[in-house]
Amino acid sequence: MVEQRRTSSHGMKRAGLLIGAVVLLALIPACSSSSTPAALSTGSSSSSSTTTSSTSSVTVPEQNPAELATCVADAQNLTEALATYLAEKGAYPSPPATWSAATYDQNYQPLTAASGAGALLKSPPGTKFYVIEYDSAGHVWVAPPGSYGPYNKGQDFAAVPNICDAAVG
Repeated sequence: MVEQRRTSSHGMKRAGLLIGAVVLLALIPACSSSSTPAALSTGSSSSSSTTTSSTSSVTVPEQNPAELATCVADAQNLTEALATYLAEKGAYPSPPATWSAATYDQNYQPLTAASGAGALLKSPPGTKFYVIEYDSAGHVWVAPPGSYGPYNKGQDFAAVPNICDAAVG
């Protein structure tokens, strides 16, 4: 009899875990991102008088893991290139112009031009999914695509964990 109660109790725990897993799997699609916010929806079941409502107040863009990984790699490569430039020249490069879509490639020229031991970066980071900029103090920051401008500590690659998650569009 005691063994039967243990088995029954164990079975109930399993059933509870299974129900919890099913509920979680049912909620995951409701939490996934979409291009438009989910509207308030109310539906009722014909077999009961229960009403179910769901809302979504925030829409998070779906992020491609490869784009996130590339952003992190590009920012790390830039950080390393700046450190190498500093070691070789005694100072960080100074971008020749303010940051904009038109000056982006030109601003990377001190790091991409083949001088001395060669180019420190093969090419500037892409700008389709994020923008990565630097300044003469060695700061590296990451912004959403199409966003250019002066250093912003809130976008600093070294200071803000997962900044690529916030910037990748």
